[in-house]
Amino acid sequence: MVFVPQDAVHPTTPDCWRGEGLPCADATLPVIEFVVAAMAAEGYPRRDVFGMRLALEEALSNAVKHGHRGDATKRISVRYRVNAQRVLAEVEDQGAGFDAQAVPDPLAPENLGRPSGRGLLLMRTYTTWVRYNERGNGVTLCKCRSDTHAPQ
Repeated sequence: MVFVPQDAVHPTTPDCWRGEGLPCADATLPVIEFVVAAMAAEGYPRRDVFGMRLALEEALSNAVKHGHRGDATKRISVRYRVNAQRVLAEVEDQGAGFDAQAVPDPLAPENLGRPSGRGLLLMRTYTTWVRYNERGNGVTLCKCRSDTHAPQ
C-alpha cells in the first residue's frame, strides 16, 4: 500500500481511505500526524483527537513490539478514514496474531503488577469500539465524534 497525504488526492472527500505500508516504528509518527490533522480539519474536540492519537500509537506500538517482535524487515499496513462523524483506523502487522480474549484483564487484582494488556485497555478506553481480524494480527479502531455539534 502506498501512503497518500490527506490533501494530495480528492481534498474535498475526506471520507476516502488512505493507507501506508510502514517499514518500522520510526515511520509511524507521520501517519499519526496525518490522522490528527484530518481530525482537526473536521473540527473534532481535543479530547477526541487525544484519544484517537493514543489508541493509534498503542496499536502501532503493539504491531512493532508484539506482532513483529522488533523485526525491522517486516511492514505494518495502516489505513484510515476520517469524516465529520467518525474516524476509522486499521493497523495490520505481518506477525502470527493473537487472541485478544486471552489477554488477562490488567485491572484484575492479580494482574495489577503485570505490564501486559495495558495498551489494549487504553485502546478500548479511548475509542468507541475496537475489533480484531480473525487472524489476530490486525485491529480496527473507531472513534465517533463526542460532541453533538458535528458539522453537517
